[in-house]
Amino acid sequence: MTTPIRRIGPEPSTEILLLGSLMWAAADDVRAVLPLIADDDLDDPHARPILYAIRWLVEAGKPHNGTAIADQLQRSGLLGGERGQQTKKVLLDAITSGAASNSLAPRMYAKAVVADAYRRRYELLGKSLVEAADTMAEDDLLPLLREAGTEAVKHAQRLEQLRGEVAA
Repeated sequence: MTTPIRRIGPEPSTEILLLGSLMWAAADDVRAVLPLIADDDLDDPHARPILYAIRWLVEAGKPHNGTAIADQLQRSGLLGGERGQQTKKVLLDAITSGAASNSLAPRMYAKAVVADAYRRRYELLGKSLVEAADTMAEDDLLPLLREAGTEAVKHAQRLEQLRGEVAA
């Protein structure tokens, strides 16, 4: 069993801890939670390419540690420019986050991240509905609400699966 790198710097966010736990966990533990995490569950847009790289590497049966992720991001052109520098910082924060490396950590952090995203979804939906009520045609309002409701139900189901509240 490898010992994870001790955390350096300020207290990491839950998203950083999730990414750190995914890169330190066994591939089977990562595979079990990845389908239940949507890319937009991560609020930080610079963290999303890292999650994407982890998905790609795990699905390809390749190592998914920090070095492999950095290499995949570099090969994909996602570490260049200002956005790439921000992504690189998030990656380094995740590598040095001190995230737990046991088999339960990815699911634990994923539950917290997906729950936060669920609440953000409702906040955004509320703001969107207020704006839509003022600017959209009446015929478009109910379809907007139905689509948003359907997406919220799917999100709630992913969260229930992570929490073990329903059968997978």
